[in-house]
Amino acid sequence: MEPPRKDNVFSRAQNWIVSSLRQWFTHEVTLTIFLAILIGIAGGLGSVVFTHLIHAVSYVSVDAILAWSDDKPPAFYLLLFTPILGLLIVSWLTLRFAPEAQGHGVPEVIAAVARRDGLIRPRVAFVKILASGICIGTGGSVGREGPIVQIGAALGSISGQFLKLSARNMKVLVASGSAAGISATFNAPLAGVMFASEIVLGNFAVESLTPIVIASVLAAVVQSEIGEHGFNPAFTQLYHQFEGAWAQLPSYLILGVVCGLIAVSFTKLVYYTEDLALKNVSRWWQRAVLAGFIVGLAGILYPPVPPAPSNYSNYRQEAGEHREPPLFGVGYEVVDHALHLEFSEKTSSIRDHELEAGQEKVVQLSEPQMISTFWWLLPLALLKPLLTSITLGGGGSGGIFAPSLYIGATTGACFGLLLNLYLPEQFSAHPGVYAIVGMGAVVAGTTHGIMSAIIIVYEMTSDYRIILPIMVSAGLASLVARFVDPESIYDKKLSRRGETVARGLDMHHLEHVMVRDVMIRNFPTVLNTDNLTQIIQVAQKNSHIESIPVMNVEKQLIGIIRPEDLHRMLDTDIPPHLLNADDIALASPISVSPDENLLEAIRDFGTRDVDSLPVERIINGQRQLVGVLLRSEVMLRYRQEMLRHY
Repeated sequence: MEPPRKDNVFSRAQNWIVSSLRQWFTHEVTLTIFLAILIGIAGGLGSVVFTHLIHAVSYVSVDAILAWSDDKPPAFYLLLFTPILGLLIVSWLTLRFAPEAQGHGVPEVIAAVARRDGLIRPRVAFVKILASGICIGTGGSVGREGPIVQIGAALGSISGQFLKLSARNMKVLVASGSAAGISATFNAPLAGVMFASEIVLGNFAVESLTPIVIASVLAAVVQSEIGEHGFNPAFTQLYHQFEGAWAQLPSYLILGVVCGLIAVSFTKLVYYTEDLALKNVSRWWQRAVLAGFIVGLAGILYPPVPPAPSNYSNYRQEAGEHREPPLFGVGYEVVDHALHLEFSEKTSSIRDHELEAGQEKVVQLSEPQMISTFWWLLPLALLKPLLTSITLGGGGSGGIFAPSLYIGATTGACFGLLLNLYLPEQFSAHPGVYAIVGMGAVVAGTTHGIMSAIIIVYEMTSDYRIILPIMVSAGLASLVARFVDPESIYDKKLSRRGETVARGLDMHHLEHVMVRDVMIRNFPTVLNTDNLTQIIQVAQKNSHIESIPVMNVEKQLIGIIRPEDLHRMLDTDIPPHLLNADDIALASPISVSPDENLLEAIRDFGTRDVDSLPVERIINGQRQLVGVLLRSEVMLRYRQEMLRHY
């Protein structure tokens, strides 16, 4: 008798587990909440394992070389080769087993939710944790937050696929895994919820919040019990004084603009470097070697501590027993150092008492030390985005969230040092305060997640007084970044691959519906010479069409007339017969093509505040009006598509 096939055994076991669980949990919602509990615990454990893996890889590579160099100084230059070896291993691993595990991870999670109903291949979790652990541990200048988000999301997707959940609940579980990853990494459960809702799902629907909150809280509890932070915030609690808030407000506004521009530059640099590498270096191993060499060279050449005569012995010890290069890995030692900078001349007697009591590890600086610290931090702020881009362009695997924090902290600290050197005391806070605010501002500028940035920085520093400055700078940084480039660093990666993502309401189903399938073909028009009385008659006969196209004598579209335009003209004292369509119409209206999909058309609706759009086709080189697209018809079709898929 032929033995049973393995896939049949697995399928039977899966069916038995699914049927058993569905007997216990009669509603899929309750089953989703139960799975969120498991995902939260697994996400917390995964974060701890991932962190230990990074430390283990770093210990046998970077730390071992640094320890050897204490006895034999020339051994220090072997650090040049650790990023090369790491990128070679990571590039081979991801290309061989899971290409989607390459890069920073979060865009793949967003795409899985927005376009693939939450489906992520099971192997991604295992390849990502290994690849990113090796990349960061060997000195790759990337972060660990993106990987742990993708790992948590993959765990959520795996559980949903195994238990054959609906697409809607699959997406919730993926978001729950993402929340668990952020929560465990930063010991910040509220930030995990906000990140999953704002950036991954793109909405705050009540039905999805409960599993996300549960997973996020449990991940933080697991991390607190067995992780490296315990119940403490990710960064040592700060005790900076916040005085003269109104006088300092202009400085926070300026910092927000600066960080917004830096965030956009970082986003563009990441993908410019990637394009440059793919265009000029054809083989993957050559890209890995070149990128690793540049990262390693920066690591061994840059001084591990500021060239100041005093006050840095603590930092030397906190940066690692053997002073890991400040541009290697995540770089949180540099961030933590920047957050604690203070100008000694501003320190009050209360501050002195706190320092004597040993309540914190503030680095107080004299004016000469501030200058030397500025010139040590400024190159770090400029080099970190470059090295992160090079690491990712060379095939590395790691996140951009930690580099954004690093860039923000160093930029903010430099900004604060300059203000303390050249402005009166009442117009500037301590440099460490600007470092905290800079972190939130750059994160908001790169991710376009303002609330996530504000809350995550608050939870990492555990100081509520910093909320208002962060809100000012992060909001302005996001506004500036969106003005320069509407796409976040996550969305840009997807758009470069031709993947249009509309988060929040499953809008991707509208990609397959064309404008020509929904547009109104029989529609009214008015001539640009028609007066207001004639236009009102046309509008009354066609009340279902909100905006009426305005044509010239050559039958070309020159504008549209909206209801508010008519109401505005009726409120004037000008007789209706003296007003014609030219005086009323909204000129140069946005039109859509009948061959566009409805997802593209929705963006056009958002560009102009209108309820209908003219549809034009180019015929014999001339634009010709062929229909009108109504917002109400688009939403009706959206509801139909939702019912069809769910």
